[in-house]
Order: sequence, then structure tokens, then C-alpha cells
Amino acid sequence: MIINYLLLLILGYLLGNFYINKDKINGKFKDKKIKCVLIHFIKYYIVSLFTIIPIFSLDMFLAVTYASASYLVIDTIICVFLIKRVSKNYMLFIIGQSMHLISLLLLAYVFDNWNFTIGHITILSNILGAYGFDSELFIRWLLAILFIHKPVNLFINYFLEDYKPKDSQFIIKADNRAGRRIGTIERLIMLIFLSKNQYAAIGFVLTAKSIARYDKITKHEKFAEYYLLGTLLSTLCVIVCRIIILL
Repeated sequence: MIINYLLLLILGYLLGNFYINKDKINGKFKDKKIKCVLIHFIKYYIVSLFTIIPIFSLDMFLAVTYASASYLVIDTIICVFLIKRVSKNYMLFIIGQSMHLISLLLLAYVFDNWNFTIGHITILSNILGAYGFDSELFIRWLLAILFIHKPVNLFINYFLEDYKPKDSQFIIKADNRAGRRIGTIERLIMLIFLSKNQYAAIGFVLTAKSIARYDKITKHEKFAEYYLLGTLLSTLCVIVCRIIILL
């Protein structure tokens, strides 16, 4: 049962932190500080409450309240103590996400010991079961897709900041959004291949991506290193996602 709590807590966190609070992932978190943290908390809490309206209960209300309070406390700590002390964006990102993950693990343990009821697991199981789908597997795949899109794109973007070629001709700003979409689709295809144990097929995905950048890769060493590092990070994230989320 603890896995069900954890999966739903992480699902709510991914939606609330990366898909609702866009200001935060766009860097405004650093600019507005405490005001921004409070705004994000309110949005996170309201969105979480709306998601439980169909199966509202005291247990679910308390669970959402505890999860949102944890979110507020951790973001406040990051804002007050870490932003000025951690200069690298990717390190701040890793530390912040690790703190949130640990808090979700602890909350899942507490909810399991308190025997919180989560009625929508039964509802979801019945609906998906009617079509021959497993509810837990469905949630795991939903988590995996959400994870390999915005969180991974953001992490890779932060990590590559110091390695980005200085010459603007190598990195076209207008192409950034297309590049992120390509990266997401690339990771999704690799994840599907990994889930089917088709490891060799992943090479075709990476080859197709390399062909599109072949001219820059062969002519510019700095861009080649930047490209290779980004590709390896992207692949590593897919492997981690397969091992931890999809098992």
C-alpha cells in the first residue's frame, strides 16, 4: 500500500511543481523569493485540492494538506538558505528535488502507518480493469512520461549551462523549444524500447539524432562535446526512469 501512496504523491508533485508552477522552472523563483514561494504553495495546494474533489474525504484532505505544507517548508528552506550558497543551477535543482523526494518518502510511510484511505485507487482500478489495464502500471507510465519531459529537460538545460558553446551560430535560440521536444520524444522512444527489452534498437534512435547534427558535430569540437554530453545525460535519465519508476 505504501507504494500507492508514494506513486500518487510523486504524481501530484510532478504536476504541481513542473507543470503548474511554470514561473519557478523559468527562473523567476530566484527573483521573487519568498513572495514567489507563497504563490507557488497556494497554486500547488489549490490544484491538489481540485484533483481530490471527485473522491473527497477527510483522509485525502489531510494528505493533500500535509504534502502541500511539506512543499512550502522545503521551498522556503531553498529560498532562504540555499539560493545564495549554491551557485550552480543544476546543483540547486538536484538538492531541491532530493529534499522533496525524501519528504514524499516520509509522507508515504506516515500515511501507510496511519492507514489513510485513497478511494480513487479502487475507482481507477475498476475503470482500467474493465479495459484490461493494470492501474499501478498505468500510473507508473504516467509518472515516467511526466518525468522524462519537463523535469529531465530542465535538469539537462541547467547541467549544460557551463558547456554551451559561446558562438551563437552553434546554438540557435529559436530552436530551443524544438530541441526540447525532440529530446522528449527521443527519451520516450528509448523508454518504450527498454520496456520491451529491445536494447539494440536504441542505437537507431541515437544514430538518427546524430545524423541531423552531423555537420556541426564533425566541424566543431566544442559543439560535439556539448552534444555528446547532452545525449549521454538524456540516455542516463531514461535508464534511471526505467529502473526506478517502471521497474
